[in-house]
Amino acid sequence: MSLVPRCMYCEAHDGGLVAVAEVASGSGPGWSYYACRRCRIAQRLVPLVAQASNSWGGLHYWPESVPHELVERLADLGDAPQLRPITDRLFPATAVAASRAVDDRERDIAVASARAAVASLWATVTSQPDGLAPAPGGS
Repeated sequence: MSLVPRCMYCEAHDGGLVAVAEVASGSGPGWSYYACRRCRIAQRLVPLVAQASNSWGGLHYWPESVPHELVERLADLGDAPQLRPITDRLFPATAVAASRAVDDRERDIAVASARAAVASLWATVTSQPDGLAPAPGGS
């Protein structure tokens, strides 16, 4: 086992590695899984520190409501702990919106909440000081 972090998909040891999952160990601190920027985009991976607060550290993927171009821009942010409040809203709303066990009113509210969270993600990537361009279509 190498002590140098590597991408869990392509085995690269450079390219903006970010922790995307954590495995607890019964007898020690456990370990983290990393992914490079290219693989985070291809696999739609949410960085570990940006995962929703109720996450247990497993792999999380950006839902389909997050467009591919936004996933690319989110990958440019690296760890992005500032995304956690947004993912705390996005993931539950996405789950409710996809559920068949809720009524139409609840589903509509969840869809609106998920759209608002995606808009917040766009606002976050466009407000970064590294000069990222605004989102196409203004949303």
